[in-house]
Amino acid sequence: MRFAYLRMILRLRSRLDDARLALVMSIADLYFKPDRNEDEALLNELIERYPEEGEAMKELMPAWKRWGYEEGIELGMEKGVEKGMEKGMTIGMETAAINMLRKSMDPSLISEITGLSAEKVEALRRKMNGM
Repeated sequence: MRFAYLRMILRLRSRLDDARLALVMSIADLYFKPDRNEDEALLNELIERYPEEGEAMKELMPAWKRWGYEEGIELGMEKGVEKGMEKGMTIGMETAAINMLRKSMDPSLISEITGLSAEKVEALRRKMNGM
């Protein structure tokens, strides 16, 4: 039933503006209760039988747009957390290196322990002495 409904919507596509079409599709989502697995199977069937219509349907499905948006947000958050952790580790190593420099440890040993480059340790030493 949903398959026939979606094909009908595609035929209406040329007669309705984008806003009305989005409204009709949103109502369809409310009535049919979108399920990601079912929708993917349905889309695959549409693409297999009617390649042009299947791709057009992918653009029309509000639930699919929402899922794509949510996946994008989730991926962005994961990357943000990962970047934040990396930055935190770097700041932590720099802080440790500064503390070691204050204890007059050898810069090459500090570089070896922290994993910071010799140039970075030297830059931290200069910055610390400039304080």
